[in-house]
Amino acid sequence: MADSFPNAENAFRDAFNHPDPTPKLLELIKAHPQLPTITDLVSVYMGLVAVCPTQIDKFAGALVKLQSSTETTVAATDDFGNRAQRQIAPVLIRELAGFHGGNLAVVEDHSAGAVAHGLHFKDRCYRDAPASREVLVLGACLQLLVCGSYLYGPAGTDVGKDDVLAALEVIKEEGIVENTNGQRLLEVTIRQAKSGFKSDVDDAWRILFPQEA
Repeated sequence: MADSFPNAENAFRDAFNHPDPTPKLLELIKAHPQLPTITDLVSVYMGLVAVCPTQIDKFAGALVKLQSSTETTVAATDDFGNRAQRQIAPVLIRELAGFHGGNLAVVEDHSAGAVAHGLHFKDRCYRDAPASREVLVLGACLQLLVCGSYLYGPAGTDVGKDDVLAALEVIKEEGIVENTNGQRLLEVTIRQAKSGFKSDVDDAWRILFPQEA
C-alpha cells in the first residue's frame, strides 16, 4: 500500500500491538487528519484480522472507540462529493464498507468470490486455517448485506447458483461465529437470505461495530 504518511503501515501495526490501540491510533489520525490516513488504517486492520483472527475483538473494539471520538475531524468529502471536514465515524465506516465490496464497480470481480470462500459451499474445497474461519464468515456476511441484492436478489448476477441460506444455517449450527456482534450480523444475514436479498442493508458495519452509547 502507498503510505499516507512516512512509515504509515508500520505505525498503524505498532499501534494495534498496544494493549489498547485506540490512543495511539487516535494520535496518528490527529497528526495526519486526512482520508488516506483512514484508508491506510483500514487496510492494516483488514490485514491483521486475517493473520490474527483470535485478536478480532481487540482490533474491532479499537475501531468502535475511534468511531466514538468526536473531537477530531478528517479532511474528506461529504455525501455529495464536496470537500468537507468530517468526524472519524462516517469516514471510517465508508472506508470499511469499501474494503468489503460496498463499491459496486468491483463487486462482480471480488464479492462473489469472497462470499463463496467465506461460506465454504460444500462443492468447493478451501484450505483455510480453522482459526480464520470466523473472519472469513463475517467478511462474507458483510458482502451479502451491502450488495446481496446485486448478487443473489431477484435479478442478481449469481441468483440460483448457490444455496446461500443453507450455508449460513450450517455456519450457525456449527457455532463458527463466537463474537457476539458477529452472531448478530449472521442472524441479520440469514434473515436477508430468507427474504431473497430483495434489498441491501445500510451501514451493515454498525451491526458488527455498534456505536458506543
